[in-house]
This record gives sequence, C-alpha cells and structure tokens, in this order.
Amino acid sequence: MLKWIYSHFDDHIETYLATTALVVFASLVIFQVVMRYFFNSPSTWSEEIARYALVWFVYLSGSYAIKYQRHVRFGVVVDLIGKKMPFVQRIIRLFIFITWLAFLIYMFTLSIEMVRRQMITGQLSPGSQIPMYLVYVGLPLGLSLMSFRVLQHTIRSLIDIIRNPLAPIPPSQPEGD
Repeated sequence: MLKWIYSHFDDHIETYLATTALVVFASLVIFQVVMRYFFNSPSTWSEEIARYALVWFVYLSGSYAIKYQRHVRFGVVVDLIGKKMPFVQRIIRLFIFITWLAFLIYMFTLSIEMVRRQMITGQLSPGSQIPMYLVYVGLPLGLSLMSFRVLQHTIRSLIDIIRNPLAPIPPSQPEGD
C-alpha cells in the first residue's frame, strides 16, 4: 500500500500542484474580467492572487519538465560524443546532473532565507493582505521538487554507468508530443 502511495505521488505530485495553481489562476482571471466588464467593479485582490498563482505554476511546472526531461538542453555535442564514446557521454551526463543538483540545492538554501526574511518582516500583499511569505514559499517548494527530480535522474545515470558503461546510447529524441 505504501509503495503504491509513493508511486502515485511520484507520478502525479507536480501534475496535481501545477494544475491547482493553473486552475486558480484561470478562474481568478475570468472572475476579474467578469467583474470589470460586466459589473464595472474590478477587484484588486483577484488580479494579485492570479499573479501569485501563475508564479507558483511556473515553479511547480519546472519540476514537471525535469521529470520528463522537457527542459531546455543542448544535446547535439553530447550525441556526437555518444556515437564514438558512449562511456564519456554517460560521464558527461552524470556530471551535468550533479552540477545541476548542486545549483538547485544552493538556490533552495537562498530561497529558504528569503522566505525566512519575509516571515520576520511580516509584510502583507497590498491587495489581498495575505502574508508575502506564503507567496514566496512557492520558490523553495518548486526548487525542492526540481532537486528531487534531478536527484532521481542522477541516480539513474549512475546506475546506467555501472550496468552499461560501453553500450551504445540512442540519440536524444526530439521534443514533441
């Protein structure tokens, strides 16, 4: 049962969180348009919360992109190396994942400090009067999910080096659905 729960969340956590943020964003934008053009009474809080939901969506979608390797990357050079030296390509891929993970962890520590400072100052958003640290929490949440996904890719890459050091690697697939 626990394995199924972990597997389910591993497969869908980004989808649930990003979908929630996107639905909140879209709903509030529609609400704002209706209030402004049909009732001639725009609300300041809905525009502000919609903006924050869009920011959360971006950070959470970054993790989704990493999970399915849909992030921006330049695979031409690595693919050329892989045709002649697959072991070198695997090492380069592992090095890239480790470097990326180190960067995400560093950014995560900075984002935690940013949230902590917002909690200390007690700043409220101007329109909706919600604590600003709630807005900023999206960044460390997104970075932690991204770090987790990069860690998964790093472990898979390391296992691939151990199991198949010299096996040919297929070229990167074009991004398309």
